[in-house]
Amino acid sequence: MKIRLELEGKNAGSMSYKGPESAEMATSYLNSIEADEVEVYIVKEDGTKAFAEFSGEFWNMSATKFILSAAKTRPVPPPPISSSVEELPQESLTLKERLEMFLRFEYPRIWFTSLDVKRHYESVYGKINLSTVSTYLARMHRDNILERKGNHNQREYRFIEQENSLMNLEYASIK
Repeated sequence: MKIRLELEGKNAGSMSYKGPESAEMATSYLNSIEADEVEVYIVKEDGTKAFAEFSGEFWNMSATKFILSAAKTRPVPPPPISSSVEELPQESLTLKERLEMFLRFEYPRIWFTSLDVKRHYESVYGKINLSTVSTYLARMHRDNILERKGNHNQREYRFIEQENSLMNLEYASIK
């Protein structure tokens, strides 16, 4: 599969990916940057072409879903590239683990509220109570995973910045 990303805004430019891991690399890159708009061009092995343009508040989530849905129709899944939590079947993850993975993927460097997470999580996985989201966010703050600001009614969270050498290696291999 070949994927080309055309970005407008802060990280304007073009990125191209080719091969069995192209969908994973493209979605990882999209979720690590800020941009105003992205155009995604996909050409599958059978010659099928797809194009979509995304902008707005959740452009990265929509673009990610578009790319992953195009990659999903592949007859043979790609071999795992590493053994990580992301490769565990969803059934073996607790709700807290799945929520933390979801947050790391969808909100890696931005502030978010419990209501943001509830709405976004429900669009991907299904119903979750706001009290459940709030409880897990508070526990992740207690465990020094998240930082928070604001009063009780306007509380926002984000991941505590950590030096991650694996992320730096991933970016180096994409460039």
